[in-house]
Amino acid sequence: MAVAALMLAACGAPQSAPAASGPAPLLAPGAEGIDLSHHNGPVDWARLGTEPMDFIYLKASEGTDHTDPRFQENWQAASRLGWKVGAYHFYLLCQAGAPQAENFIRQVEVRPGTLPPAVDLEHAHNCKARGGRQAALAQMRVFLAALEAEYGAGPVIYTTPAFHAEWLAGEGFEAHPIWIRALAGPPEQPYAIWQYSMKGKLAGIEGPVDRNRAAD
Repeated sequence: MAVAALMLAACGAPQSAPAASGPAPLLAPGAEGIDLSHHNGPVDWARLGTEPMDFIYLKASEGTDHTDPRFQENWQAASRLGWKVGAYHFYLLCQAGAPQAENFIRQVEVRPGTLPPAVDLEHAHNCKARGGRQAALAQMRVFLAALEAEYGAGPVIYTTPAFHAEWLAGEGFEAHPIWIRALAGPPEQPYAIWQYSMKGKLAGIEGPVDRNRAAD
């Protein structure tokens, strides 16, 4: 693995819906966190470290060949703050699952004490699935299985209610912790992490940042 590879990823805190049943929770109940990518620009980590945060997910890769240019810098800085840190991959529906998993694995080293890998599954900024629905779902399963085999933990699935209803519900993905975007209020479905805002304001970050809260 290249030296560059790295390990595994203000608004008032709203009230949350019941936690998902099943495996032990990823995070302490009500833990507050953010997710970042290069789109957020450079971060003043000394200032951000003054915020009462518990965890952070960082974008590592996208598709078969894109890597986030700030992943390594962000990971090293976030780890020094003592937060729980994890990495995520933006999954492209028009590309095969195995090479996407390989791209992520090249960037994210296996180490204990980190959050499970996460995959971003949504319609926005995505491409049209090739080969039909069942073929695309099969490729998603290949991707998820490869990450679970590599990291020894079932990947977290970040998604929206619309994508979940269209692609994931009833398709055997129930074992994966769900990280759900629900900006209008608490999610109606069980979840592990709730993205409750995309307009958070935090010291050290210019512009809006995604805010997340673990289930109670």
